[in-house]
This record gives sequence, C-alpha cells and structure tokens, in this order.
Amino acid sequence: MGRSLAAAEIAGVDWTAQHSLADRPRDVPASLRQLIAARTEDEAAAYWGLDNSVVVQGALYGAALPVVPVLPAALLDDLSADARDHVLELLYQIVAGEAGEDEAARGSGALGDRCRAAAREGLWLVYRELGTRRRDLAEAILDRVEEDRARLAHHRGALRGK
Repeated sequence: MGRSLAAAEIAGVDWTAQHSLADRPRDVPASLRQLIAARTEDEAAAYWGLDNSVVVQGALYGAALPVVPVLPAALLDDLSADARDHVLELLYQIVAGEAGEDEAARGSGALGDRCRAAAREGLWLVYRELGTRRRDLAEAILDRVEEDRARLAHHRGALRGK
C-alpha cells in the first residue's frame, strides 16, 4: 500500500493503547493494511480479523474508534471491488454497534455514539457509494450516521430520479 490518507491514519494511532477482543490490538493495523490492499475476495478475508476484533456481533471494543477514520480515508484509494465492499461492511458493523460490556465497564459506554460521530467526518465518501453496487450498504450506514434526514432523503430521491 502506497502512502495514502488511510495509511497515514493507521500510522498515527498508538494501537497498543487500544482495547480489542482478546487484547490483540497490535493485529489491527496489519489487518487494515491487508484489507485495503486486497485485490481478491480471498485477500479481503483480512476483514474477519477486524470484524472479530474491534466489533463482535454488534459489541464494540475501544479499537473500533480509531478504525473509523481509516475506513472513509481508504475509500479515497484505488480499492478493488472486494476491498471496497468489506471496508463499507466494516464501517456499517461499527456504526451499527454499541459498546460491549467490557467497554462499558471501562467507562466507554458512549463508544457507539463516538464511532458514529467519527464516521460523520467522512460522510460524503459514503454518499458517493450510493451510486454504486454498494448502494444498500451505503444507505444502511447513512441511516445510522446522517443527522440531516432531509439531505439523505434528497440524495435518495435524486438517485431514484425523483
């Protein structure tokens, strides 16, 4: 992966200070790099190292928060279709999640809200996906993070020719 905004986001985080399932946050940056660089569905399987580390069945772990800005930044890169699918799926899983019991016990009960707020910073990159095969996934993300419901309705209508 060349120097990109996603790479800069990954490099700017002290991953050892983050909390993840099984306390293996050091694995998160490598999994992110592999996912972003994936050219095939098999290579994009790095997604599962993230889905089962920073978010597990809707339960968020602290490392999810610094992952969020990486994902929209990655959408600026020349991703393969498989990588783009998984980047958006991971973003959806995170913004649809809430703090897991471990995180709530650590005082991070608002982790879900914080992740959704972080995702809003890359909102237009998700809007751009409305015109692709990932439209349903982009809509699901926007349903979770877009606070301006009229804007969302306008863009949905514009895509449907209304």
